[in-house]
Amino acid sequence: MNRKVVFVVFCLFFALAAAVFAADGDDTAPAKNDSAPSGGPSYFEGVWAGKWPGYRSTNLDQDLSITIVKGKREGVFVVTYEFGTVNYMSGPVAGGSFKTRGREEGDKFFFGWTNKQGRKFEVTLQKYKENTVKARIDRLGTITSAERPYTESFLDRK
Repeated sequence: MNRKVVFVVFCLFFALAAAVFAADGDDTAPAKNDSAPSGGPSYFEGVWAGKWPGYRSTNLDQDLSITIVKGKREGVFVVTYEFGTVNYMSGPVAGGSFKTRGREEGDKFFFGWTNKQGRKFEVTLQKYKENTVKARIDRLGTITSAERPYTESFLDRK
């Protein structure tokens, strides 16, 4: 009988100590997260427009437009990526558009896609200043001498 009483007191003591320890952790300030609160609008929602600059010639830039809309699932955004025609030395490359999904993490927004040839691309948008983001496109896989592994630019809110 004494063992049972000591065991119950022992368990209550540790449960109380654990509750006090957990309450002490509640006083800490929450981590700063600039992303939108649940249900609120994201900084990145809307239409962003600009140009990817050319690598070998500044005359060979490509217009782009990125439309970001909150998706049905929390934390998922629908991204429409539109790009203009560009005239490379080897000839024109037609513009186009497609849809993909993206996600927001703090002051950055990420999305990517795989083209018809199996090449992967990743785009990162980062808050720069009001109504302007810094955009970076990374080309994954084998890089030829005619291209760079990434390109950076600034996009403005339309």
